[in-house]
Amino acid sequence: MRRKGDRAHEYTERVDDMGFCLEHRARLREQWLVRYATACAHDYLRRVCARPGSWVVSVYRGQGAGREHLVTVRTKWTPEKYPDSPVGKPVAPATMGM
Repeated sequence: MRRKGDRAHEYTERVDDMGFCLEHRARLREQWLVRYATACAHDYLRRVCARPGSWVVSVYRGQGAGREHLVTVRTKWTPEKYPDSPVGKPVAPATMGM
């Protein structure tokens, strides 16, 4: 049984996304990273029909064989706030176009 505050790794998504590089001004970079990571997290949680609750999401940039931590955010996921959320509905598997 998990205790309150314990974390469990539930999902991983690898993407090629330049959105995290769009803000270059140092004083605005952290705000942009938090905002963009939260939007990406909500999009992903919607797509995987994640259960409602608090989520901790970390974003890393791949660098060769290693990785660089960009940002970690805590977000509240409430699918009911998103009318197009597929929570509780079957979702077709994603396909990659060529």
